[in-house]
Amino acid sequence: MTHDEIKKLDKKGLRDFGLLIGGLIAVLFGLVVPLLRRHSLPWWPWAICAVLVVLALVAPKALNPIYHAWMKFGILLNKIETPIILGIVFYLIVWPMGVIKNLFGEDAMRRKLNPKMDTYRVPRTKVSMERPF
Repeated sequence: MTHDEIKKLDKKGLRDFGLLIGGLIAVLFGLVVPLLRRHSLPWWPWAICAVLVVLALVAPKALNPIYHAWMKFGILLNKIETPIILGIVFYLIVWPMGVIKNLFGEDAMRRKLNPKMDTYRVPRTKVSMERPF
């Protein structure tokens, strides 16, 4: 989603946003994180949850600036996070698989030159479109 795609939501969309984000903040930062870290339960996630839920139920249009800020934050995280995750996937999964296949001499794309071959053309196999699988 780009900056241009962030549009005004209708009342139902803003209400759903307020209820969902309020609930997530309360559960995540009010229960899960403190219990995992063995801390006492903080009050501030519940206060944020209460404000978001009340606004969602009473005046959903008031959540429009919060929604836009949240979406811009999401776009920023996307620009930072996506290259990191794709790099990790490539260097931990794709690259080692290629190295291992290369060590065992497998050439899935058949790129090795063979001077004894007349052509490198692979004949097409006909597939019936009535029963393609």
